Amino acid sequence: MLRNYSNITHQRKTMSDPTLPVTVLLSSVPQEGAGWQALKQHVCGGFSRQTFDAAIYVLKVLPAMQEMIDDILFEQFLGDITKGLDDGVSDRQRSEYRAFLLRHGVTVSDTNLSALRQAVYPMDASEKNLQTLVGKASIKGISLDGLQIAVLGDNCN
Repeated sequence: MLRNYSNITHQRKTMSDPTLPVTVLLSSVPQEGAGWQALKQHVCGGFSRQTFDAAIYVLKVLPAMQEMIDDILFEQFLGDITKGLDDGVSDRQRSEYRAFLLRHGVTVSDTNLSALRQAVYPMDASEKNLQTLVGKASIKGISLDGLQIAVLGDNCN
């Protein structure tokens, strides 16, 4: 049975608190095995205030990757683009996000990139990305097929 884990992003004391997880494997259908939890009504999309439900598996990122995660949460990947993702996501912003991830050794497919919005920052659920982010190429009992890694931010309630 999945526990409600709707407060995942609200539990963070500071953006760089390494004791709190920020990277999750998202699935619309929970996989078998322990560790999957329900995410209910996660607010995303900036001013549009969209919400979504998902099954999540929380991952703790490597300390060396924490700065990258913080930069994602503060939307520092936008570089000289002064406007954040509050009003939606442009092709240029998607391009900036993809380039930022690639500079850190992480990939995002076109399909996963289309899920980019404020408070949901997707990446591919691949062995290479897992190795880069959490130091393991796999997670026991979890098939990566159909999953997406995402950093979930707090979308200013």
